[in-house]
Amino acid sequence: MQPKSIVLALSALCLPLSGVGAPAPAQAAEQNRSFHVDCAAADGGDGSRADPWNTLAPVNARTFRPGDSILLKRGSTCTAQQLHPKGSGTEGRPITIDAYGSGAKPKLAGAGQVTDVVRLADQEYWEIRNLDISNKGDAAATRRGVHITRSDSGTGTHYRLSGLDIHDVNGNRTKKDDDASAGIFFEVLGHTKATRFDDVVIENNTVRTVDRYGIHFWTRWMRRPELNNANCGTTCGPWTPQTRVVIRGNTVTDIGGDAVVPHHTEGAVVEHNRVDGFREREPAHCAAGLWGWNTDRALFQYNEVSGGKSECDGQGLDIDEANTGTVYQYNYSHDNEGGFILLCNGSGSTSADNVVRYNISQNDGGQLFDMVCARTSNTQIHNNTFYLSEPVDIVNNANGSTGADVAFSNNIFHVATPEAAYVNAGSLAFDSNVFHGHHPAGEPADANKLAADPGLTAPGTATSRTDTDGYRLRAGSPALANGKVMASPGTRDYFGNQVTAGCVPDRGAHQLSTSCTTPPAPVPAGKHENG
Repeated sequence: MQPKSIVLALSALCLPLSGVGAPAPAQAAEQNRSFHVDCAAADGGDGSRADPWNTLAPVNARTFRPGDSILLKRGSTCTAQQLHPKGSGTEGRPITIDAYGSGAKPKLAGAGQVTDVVRLADQEYWEIRNLDISNKGDAAATRRGVHITRSDSGTGTHYRLSGLDIHDVNGNRTKKDDDASAGIFFEVLGHTKATRFDDVVIENNTVRTVDRYGIHFWTRWMRRPELNNANCGTTCGPWTPQTRVVIRGNTVTDIGGDAVVPHHTEGAVVEHNRVDGFREREPAHCAAGLWGWNTDRALFQYNEVSGGKSECDGQGLDIDEANTGTVYQYNYSHDNEGGFILLCNGSGSTSADNVVRYNISQNDGGQLFDMVCARTSNTQIHNNTFYLSEPVDIVNNANGSTGADVAFSNNIFHVATPEAAYVNAGSLAFDSNVFHGHHPAGEPADANKLAADPGLTAPGTATSRTDTDGYRLRAGSPALANGKVMASPGTRDYFGNQVTAGCVPDRGAHQLSTSCTTPPAPVPAGKHENG
């Protein structure tokens, strides 16, 4: 007979485990699961790291649970396959697509055999990272790298795209807006239930050699009084903008049409992106670099944009139809054949209260400011610095804008080319600008004009957004502390120096003065300055 103490100990070992030790069934169901894919493996396995799947078919056949991970082996290539997993994550437990192992990012080479290489539809809480994605076929056709859609499914939230290399997508070069070709495309379809994307972060990706868009947003839920030209016919729903959209730190190059276009968004932030080369292969439509259509309060800042081709449109920036409260600040635009910025509202639409401040433009040509289509309202252009050495129309006012529509204040125009002109600029509002160098016919009147050398350190020598010190003002510059006081000047200049509301600013994109000069008090009505 065994001692009683031993019997009790053996009995305890047979009891169900709880607390410390193996998880209870409910806890086990919450554990994150990982599924592995190696398209170079000889045989298809069970999805474990030791025995991975060797095609994307098992991934596409599965509905994944919150917290799951789909991991593709570095150094492998999945050719002519689409990655279209099912399921959604939840708050705090997104579903992740990522790489495992060592070496180059796993390649998803659509080879023109799939329309979308990576596809999500009516799903949310997804994070997609560290993939090499291409989709080049024998001839151009509708193709995308990453295509995420929602259709009559309400709000989808939490999408993260990072570390993706998307390239060589020879899409349809002429199809714009919906069902367009792009490197990254967020698209809202349907017209029976208001639907939108929320909390989208696209950061630190490269998008190159793609037709037609680099990064593109579109929705059929666009109708509102500010937009008179909704182009989705009977399929349009009331304006339901995409919210909490951030496009940050991406490099977008060699794009057939538009580079980065967060259309139909509210409060989008587009910052620290590098765009070089757009409208490279667009035979039918105009295109620009960074801009939105039918947006509210879009913020474009700390971007570098260059290489826009042709004069249709070819500008680095664009305030377009139904843009309200757009701000372009701290951007470096250069060597765009079309110019610096397009101001192009749609007939019967409202584009109002937009601001372009503390930007630097070097060697932009074409129409530096191209005012076409219908007029915008209350567009404030202030404290920018322009160095012009290419043939250029500095202002092309082709839509009859007046001072109430577009006002230029505290800008520096350093005109280093004799091939410059102003076209119908006289009706616009100019106050406290610097016009230095060549003075072409049509140069606008400005009661507080400065024609002297503003004392820029080394204009024309910038090499990147962070190498623009040549546009700082020297001590003793005649442009110091004598600009127009702006009602909403922002908080800093291009270089990060403080700008204080209510103080007389320096002219141009550099605020060198650190002490506050207050404007003279207004003279009471009926009084003379000498009392």
